[in-house]
Amino acid sequence: MPQPVKYSADAMLDAVRALVLDGGPSAASVRGVCLATGAPSGSVYHRFPSRDDLLAAAWLRAQDRFLRAYLNALAVSDAPHAIEAAVTVLTWSRDNPDDAALLLRIALRDLLNGELTPALKERAEANQRGVREALGALSANVGHSLRDVALAVVDLPYSVTRRALQNGHLPDEDDIAAVRRAAALLLAH
Repeated sequence: MPQPVKYSADAMLDAVRALVLDGGPSAASVRGVCLATGAPSGSVYHRFPSRDDLLAAAWLRAQDRFLRAYLNALAVSDAPHAIEAAVTVLTWSRDNPDDAALLLRIALRDLLNGELTPALKERAEANQRGVREALGALSANVGHSLRDVALAVVDLPYSVTRRALQNGHLPDEDDIAAVRRAAALLLAH
């Protein structure tokens, strides 16, 4: 019978996220993760061969979590679902403030000193592809330009969410209602 995992990858990635949010990317070191989790450095390096992979894995985990909700809302490419996808940016961020803060404060490229391993690079590219494809399908189905669709379901909700987080609070019902109204206007025929 295999031994239970003493130091989980999720605990390590939680530590990375906390270190980055508290002190910026330079604060997230393998040593810092070891101190935060109690894991020996060998356990960290066994799962993440480099510091870049460790930081990228934490960021991509947050992005994967967000995209599960967001792309699910965009699965049906029509205006009502697009409006709900815009709102999903705010509601998901409200429910997952640490992951949202990581994604909104720091771009993946700003965490890295070098290149990603091929597996993490492909994961990041697949996430970007998924968003582009969903937005392209929505644009075609609602009859608006990709630029207008992106404004309604990406730029607008991200801006409102970022402002709320920068002001030290989470998106509230007034923010959600405002995004819903604005996205509906942008996507109206």
